[in-house]
Amino acid sequence: MKKIVIINASIRKKSTYSILKRIESTLGNYNVEFLCISDYEVKPCVGCENCLRNGSCFIKDDSEKLLTKISEADGIIIGTPIYLRQISGYLKVLIDRGCAWYHRSPLVGKPILFVTSTQVTGSKQAIKYLNDLAVQWGTINTGNISRKMFDHKKKLPNKQLNLFRYYLEDEHKCNYKPSLKYILEFATQKVLAVTVLPLDYEYWKAKGYIDKPYFYNCKINIFKRIIGYIYYKILTFFITKNKTNS
Repeated sequence: MKKIVIINASIRKKSTYSILKRIESTLGNYNVEFLCISDYEVKPCVGCENCLRNGSCFIKDDSEKLLTKISEADGIIIGTPIYLRQISGYLKVLIDRGCAWYHRSPLVGKPILFVTSTQVTGSKQAIKYLNDLAVQWGTINTGNISRKMFDHKKKLPNKQLNLFRYYLEDEHKCNYKPSLKYILEFATQKVLAVTVLPLDYEYWKAKGYIDKPYFYNCKINIFKRIIGYIYYKILTFFITKNKTNS
């Protein structure tokens, strides 16, 4: 049975929590784990980059436990309230602690769905950030469900939920069409793996990513393939040249 992790990034059990619980009630055919970040101790990242260079974090708290639960899921749903036009601090701190996922993502090819709730405004800015995050993690972004205080009890949209369920099935991932933004981000990550961090290179080589236009076989047209290849070659040239001259 496929496993889904639902992340509640609000300390309160109000709008965000209730929307996520309603979504959970529609996922009866799956193994669902509902997690509230505020129930765990997650300390801020200190930017030491030990996770990037050595593969481990020296901070002792619950972040590894939470990140492991997320990485082991087949699909991820993240819900956050909007504070000052951005995601909650709880969620941002957890994302920062998983910064190595930009380089070595365990979420590649997994569907992700975002949920935001706000009094009136701010969802647009937060969703832009979350969409960028989905790109960096190599996930399949199945959309977002945004609600304001006046409509948080509104019926859940079938489009996003059905798309999320669709990409939970492995045989459908080949039908995914990553945007050019996804292709260029992949190329950037590959350049870093090949030219900068040895741990990244070992990981990418073991996964078989090095010689591919994207993480896995899916629908990429010839235009995107060519642009991605040229971008990779140009970026590799400049980074290699800069390393040689430094």
